[in-house]
Amino acid sequence: MIALEQEAAAANVLTDYLAKRDIPALTADALQMKYGIAAVDVLILFGGAIPFGCDVAARACQAGLANKLLLVGGVGHTTRALQKAFAKRFPKMLTEGRAEAELMAEYLSCSYGMQDCSIEKKSTNCGNNVTYALAKLRELGCAAKTLLILQDASMQRRMDATFQAVLEAGEKIIINYAPYRPEILARDGNLVFRQRYWGLWDMERYLTLLMGEIPRLRDDENGYGPKGKKFLAHVDIPEAVEMAFEVLQQSEHGTVRAVDEIYKS
Repeated sequence: MIALEQEAAAANVLTDYLAKRDIPALTADALQMKYGIAAVDVLILFGGAIPFGCDVAARACQAGLANKLLLVGGVGHTTRALQKAFAKRFPKMLTEGRAEAELMAEYLSCSYGMQDCSIEKKSTNCGNNVTYALAKLRELGCAAKTLLILQDASMQRRMDATFQAVLEAGEKIIINYAPYRPEILARDGNLVFRQRYWGLWDMERYLTLLMGEIPRLRDDENGYGPKGKKFLAHVDIPEAVEMAFEVLQQSEHGTVRAVDEIYKS
């Protein structure tokens, strides 16, 4: 029997690894210190992120940290959750049948007065999120060198590895910043989030998303790396992360998210 405290600790190890951040804070000082810039050319917010990610992106843009904002997301495995989150908070918002990028654009327009967001709404999965985003930038004539990417805590590292796989070495600088990093606690016989971010997954779904990433990131015949499906650049998975994955797999919460065949491309 795996103790709840062990499960919580294991989940936090996975979050710390997967929710990749290349800078400690989303500030001009942090960008300047590491990259020698005060702002990136483009901030790309992906629809897999919960609605809280929209607020993080909006504040970054308002602080002058990005010269352009691109919203990316069609209809995929996270779409229904995003639609429900927006519909719950904004009952008058039309959500049914709309792409993730469209929902995020309307929210940013209504809540932050941001009218000039570019959107890409054809992508259905992590791989074409990246290729369509880059295609949209070319379509816009945007020769961006620095890209700040924001994605769900569980998917940030895989998004980075996808960019690294499709870009030529040195072609662009990819800066990762997972907009939230949920911490899990064992409390009163349950696993709970220390902080409830707006639109955050329920616990079972979040753990499933975390666990689903490890088999995908492994560079073996079953993974998405160069030795497998070749969707990603090679990723090193620390032993501590593999051990945390095993703890969760042996627990009652241990489920790996299956591939959604309908969203493959």
